[in-house]
Amino acid sequence: MAKGRTIAVAYASVGSGHRIAAEAVAAELSGREIPGLRVELIDALESASPRLSGNALSSTFTGPTAGIYDALWSSEWAGAAGRTLGGPLLGSLFAGFFRQLEELSPDLVVCTHALASMVATRIARRADEPFSIVNVTTDFGVHSFWPRNGIALFCVADTDSRDKLVAHGVQTTAIAVTGVPVRQQFALDYDCDAARKHFGLAPDRRIVLALAGSTMPGPYERFKEALAVSLPALASLPGTSVVVVCGNDDLFAEEMRTRSAGFGTTNVQVLGYVEHMAPLMACADLALAKPGGSVCAECLAAGVPLVLIGPAAGQENANARALTDAGAAMFAADPRTIAEYARKAISKPARLKKMRESASALARPFAAADITDRLLGLVGEPRAVEAD
Repeated sequence: MAKGRTIAVAYASVGSGHRIAAEAVAAELSGREIPGLRVELIDALESASPRLSGNALSSTFTGPTAGIYDALWSSEWAGAAGRTLGGPLLGSLFAGFFRQLEELSPDLVVCTHALASMVATRIARRADEPFSIVNVTTDFGVHSFWPRNGIALFCVADTDSRDKLVAHGVQTTAIAVTGVPVRQQFALDYDCDAARKHFGLAPDRRIVLALAGSTMPGPYERFKEALAVSLPALASLPGTSVVVVCGNDDLFAEEMRTRSAGFGTTNVQVLGYVEHMAPLMACADLALAKPGGSVCAECLAAGVPLVLIGPAAGQENANARALTDAGAAMFAADPRTIAEYARKAISKPARLKKMRESASALARPFAAADITDRLLGLVGEPRAVEAD
């Protein structure tokens, strides 16, 4: 590779999934320790003027407006209009991002959010030094706001996403089915007995893992409320322990501990932020989660089947459809039915085993490495070749 190559990995901090995917790709690139390669991680929203809140943007498309968002997400007309008419507005709002990329003068810009890609394609048309753009989607579906013209490569989650892009004019040679990038910890194998011991979990019980760490408003709050109400029913599932991961939401963690103590159960464990989620997921028998792209990809990588909790719109609907169609998940559209669906999933060992096998079949834990190989190929570094 020629000296002085720069790859910028850009995301938008709307939720955590786009950031996690960007960090996974950036970490894989940096980990190759290629002389002369500079890797820069950029949050496009940080440079917006006025400063934009990712959570606020996300909540705009939930609740009463979810139906509108769902229609726009899947509309080719809306996507084409947004890509065409959004240019002047983006140029004004993201002048700081423009300046960052101009100063970096990258050879390649990798985008894990459509907003970052829309801005990058606009910059690329004006840049004195041309650069290539790679879109890395973080859901099991591709909405029409992702730019398509002038894109060197689309990295997508599954074959259905690839087929839809082809149907809308993207060349097959410009699409790679890589999966959603996940953190490197999900590419490792774990001793489940040791993991259970580390987290203080009973060695002879099934583990139902509730992933409730998101601090985003709207449907995520409904999920937490329903989970709190459903906790006694979940704890009553025979031969089962319930682990609730609350992330940095200390108030919710305290509420769940209080509720658990109030009805006297000994098989509920409430955790805060867990840095190494992969071993915890690996020893779980079932996960309960909202259908975000990143959490779905991580659960699949760990081989754990899911009950996905609604309501869902846009990309979450696409994720729920993809995983349920593949047999890796069940979808509880009404969050009040969490316990009912958890009972359905684990009541028959053969059903749960089949769901786990389907999750493992859909998993792509090495997505970040695959994407990195392709990125390095675009800037002149030969792809890695596995030894026999």
